[in-house]
Amino acid sequence: MTRDRSRAPPAQDEPRLSSRDLLALQAFELVARTGSFKAAAEALHITASAVSHRIAGLEKTLGEKLFERGPRGVTLSPAGRQLSAATGRAFGELSRALVRQGASSRRLRLSAVPIFASHWLLPRLGAFLSRHPEIELQVEASPRMADMEAGLVDVALRYGEGDWPDVAVEKIMDLRAVPVAAPALARRLKLSDLSQAPLIRVSPFGTSWTEWAKAAGLDPAPFERRKDEPKGLQVDGMGASLRAAAHGLGVALVFDPLIDSEIGSGALVRVGPGVAARGQIWLVCRRRERSVPAIRALRRWLLEELG
Repeated sequence: MTRDRSRAPPAQDEPRLSSRDLLALQAFELVARTGSFKAAAEALHITASAVSHRIAGLEKTLGEKLFERGPRGVTLSPAGRQLSAATGRAFGELSRALVRQGASSRRLRLSAVPIFASHWLLPRLGAFLSRHPEIELQVEASPRMADMEAGLVDVALRYGEGDWPDVAVEKIMDLRAVPVAAPALARRLKLSDLSQAPLIRVSPFGTSWTEWAKAAGLDPAPFERRKDEPKGLQVDGMGASLRAAAHGLGVALVFDPLIDSEIGSGALVRVGPGVAARGQIWLVCRRRERSVPAIRALRRWLLEELG
């Protein structure tokens, strides 16, 4: 699912160049630069008479003679020199833009929420880089919301509800919140008295335990954090809560399927049901850059990996 806000329509009085105009200007720029109809024709892979025809059409449109023809070839007329200055700048800027775009399409600056970056993305990136050795990938794992318009990143993998304005958004992964603990601690716990276990809380999500309890059909009151709470641990990220849980410090509320490696290795076990998380993982980029080759390659690979 891709969300794209409507674009403002182009101004009605904005001048437009037809394809015939562009071809004629291209031929003119080459003749002006090389001083030869033949050289321009060779560069364009057309005949010299076709170049001459394009120039004649341009002169008719402008009502000006653009070249003076003499025994040593052609030289620019005063009107031709004026137009040549404009076309030289324009085609030069277009060439530089293509070079810049080609370079940027090979470098991809990616921002991802830390838990997704460390537990899902980075372990799999080798496959993406092997498939696309032409892409230079720069990854920033940060809890901050990547500012796409500031131009510091090209694409982001954000956690949330996908309601960010002015960007192209596509859901990549659904998440479920599930309580986990070290096997030794889990053996001492039962779901009925999970609220009496030492609960590891992640500071930006202090109400997550009560939300989980409601969704799991449990009384949320015992899961509320109390000022006089004698037990439990608070950390500043889900990765830290996973490590704390693996060391037996308490029960962590984390995201499936980002804990597959911990579950598979036996470092952690699930000690309660999984419930739908409030947010999901979204692929976000600037609307105008959805077709950039590197971004398209990353999107295609992500969807393949997630099946």
